[in-house]
Amino acid sequence: MTNASPKAAIVDALAKAERVLVAMHAAPDGDSAGSGLALGQALSRMGKSVTYVSKDGIPDRIAFLPGADMVQDWDAVVGQHFDVVVSVDCGHQSRLGAPESFWQQNLLLINIDHHAQNPRFGHMNWIDGSMSSTGEMICELFWEAGWPVNTDQALCLYTAISTDTLSFRQRNTVTNTFKAATWLATAGLDLARANRLIWDSRPIEELRFLGWALGAAEVSSDGRVAWLAVPRQIMHRYGVDDAAVDTVVQHLMSIDSVEVAFLARESEDGSQAKVSWRGRANWDVSQFAACFGGGGHPYAAAAQINGELDTVLTQVLGELGVG
Repeated sequence: MTNASPKAAIVDALAKAERVLVAMHAAPDGDSAGSGLALGQALSRMGKSVTYVSKDGIPDRIAFLPGADMVQDWDAVVGQHFDVVVSVDCGHQSRLGAPESFWQQNLLLINIDHHAQNPRFGHMNWIDGSMSSTGEMICELFWEAGWPVNTDQALCLYTAISTDTLSFRQRNTVTNTFKAATWLATAGLDLARANRLIWDSRPIEELRFLGWALGAAEVSSDGRVAWLAVPRQIMHRYGVDDAAVDTVVQHLMSIDSVEVAFLARESEDGSQAKVSWRGRANWDVSQFAACFGGGGHPYAAAAQINGELDTVLTQVLGELGVG
């Protein structure tokens, strides 16, 4: 097995396992949740005992994913026996949010991720920064293993790919991405329904918040940088969660002159802000995230930054050269 490809080695390890824990990163997005649920469902169909875990649970905006109600938190799974833990779409082990005591067990950790900066924290690592999403990688795993895909799994994987490519509009979208989407469509996926669930099904509170956000957004004097700072009190006023707020940064990128945009969202206690960057082809926003201990991709990155919202905003603008 030493010469086996990462995909083949992972398929072999999963075939031998009986009890599998599928771990998603904290505040799971469509890619982490969709990839993890599709993989777990494939293993369940093989007779494996599968448990899903996420530190924060599944956000409301992707709660339509089949199996989303089966995701547990770490308190519920600590103390259970597993043969294998599979981390999906997690750029660093700390983002799993597992208690330190959990890793004291002698468990095989499989790390599947499309973040090129992943430090390869697993015993088995399949990291491919050329992939649009971890969902695309899980499609490749299905092909390697010869697993059939049903409509529930297809919806999960399509959601993973569509959300991480912004409906196939990001520069991470390549020929293989469309190959994966075509394969899912031929499995019987209702594309119209899937796209409506992913992109066109929002509570009125989110739209009202978006109205505030577009009015509060700022643009640099040269028109190249756009940004938005979101205080926690505004989130409470409009009744929106973190996941709903974080999507707004892409609206800033729709401004014709803007080359890079970021959104700074205040934490609940006001001691931190999560900053999400987006950039066009001539920018590598992962470098800005790295300055603050974060990471991601050249076109999309994020970091948790200590400090009050105004302070964080000043620091980020300074790194971008905006006075």
